[in-house]
Amino acid sequence: MTSRRPRARRPLLAATGCATVVLAAVACAPGESGAALRVALWAGGHELEIERQVADRYEALHPGVRVVLESAPNGYEERLLTSIAAGRPPDVYLMDSPDIPTFVERGLALDLAPWQEALGFRPDSVFGPVADAFRRGESMFALAKDFTPMVLYANRGALAAAGVEDLLPAAPSPTAPPAGWTWRDFRRAAEAVVADTDGDGRKDVFGFDFPRNLYQWVPFVWSAGGDILAPDGSGAAGYMDGPEALEAYRFLTALAEDGLTPGAQFVQQGDPAREARFASGGQAFLLSGHWTLPVFRDLVEAGALDLAIVPIPHHPSRAAASSVLYASGWAVPPNAPHLRRAIDLAGFLASPEAQRIRARSGLAIPARMDVAAEIAAADGTGVEGAFIALVEGARMTWGARVRDFSRIEALAVEIMDRRLVRGESLASSASDVARRIDTEFGW
Repeated sequence: MTSRRPRARRPLLAATGCATVVLAAVACAPGESGAALRVALWAGGHELEIERQVADRYEALHPGVRVVLESAPNGYEERLLTSIAAGRPPDVYLMDSPDIPTFVERGLALDLAPWQEALGFRPDSVFGPVADAFRRGESMFALAKDFTPMVLYANRGALAAAGVEDLLPAAPSPTAPPAGWTWRDFRRAAEAVVADTDGDGRKDVFGFDFPRNLYQWVPFVWSAGGDILAPDGSGAAGYMDGPEALEAYRFLTALAEDGLTPGAQFVQQGDPAREARFASGGQAFLLSGHWTLPVFRDLVEAGALDLAIVPIPHHPSRAAASSVLYASGWAVPPNAPHLRRAIDLAGFLASPEAQRIRARSGLAIPARMDVAAEIAAADGTGVEGAFIALVEGARMTWGARVRDFSRIEALAVEIMDRRLVRGESLASSASDVARRIDTEFGW
């Protein structure tokens, strides 16, 4: 995943020169007409091909300028930090939401707010939580590219075979917000589909797969009315081990302990078969982001998979769920080799034109609300509209605010593992992990 009002965006730089004095200040850098602009990103495969199409379009609009894509799918953050610190930065780089505090607090991202008007970038044209992720006060340290909320994929065929399709909430849409969908509803549906269809004494249809990682299970904590950190992000004790969080852990581990998910071996090594099992009817629900949709798109369009997008369920005491958002945006290092050209390129990479090209990959939702609405309107399956509807009430990952959040994620994975693998009390493991986080971060 890369990592997102009707209004036409005016050209940044005409092929024959700058149109206005304002644009000239941004884009007309003397002696840079033959520049090679380097863009750092983590895309691979088809996604990288799509980004190449975006880069080709920029080159076509700016004769004499070449855009070089430098992709590092593995170790991206470390390589990028090293290159900037060593004085060999790219001109533009893709910033993932969990990387925002690292780059912003170290002064490694240029404040692009002074150039927003010249670039035709309006923060209010972007989904609010996504724009806010890259903003600090009046400063804007990246121009939003795309994003996704975490949602539940539901296999209606598997649910219909168990006679419980009616337990699903109505499909969310921008005009019809999600109806109530509680943990009890979800558990009933998941229980009903579990079966041994070939009579070998082993279950081969499951309700769900266990959400081992914090990025997956944090919405369940939020949807119980709790959190994993203090409101100002400066402490885990009393939150990650708080009563609401413990209720979420108990709910999720019970799914595994009661046989509604595949075996405990998946807690340790992940579940590489989960998408295939879901698509084939061997699993009713799959928790993921928009990045999984391309895996299922052809099956949906061919009628081989009856897919629904539904909210993450919430605690019965709550009115609705609160999902988590993950986003990415285009940033410029302050020591970019071709600074003014780099600012212009970042503006184009975040533009409606670029977002329309990029939407072909299907990996994420365009950050621009008007472009996302266009994509949803053209989607006959209704899936895109359901994704957009679930942005309402969702929250950006804590990683967008708390530096080195990956260390918290690495420790938090122990909480439910220790219950499922060693039988430990959830209260004791959560308390231990929260205390260790506070100690490591000096809170």
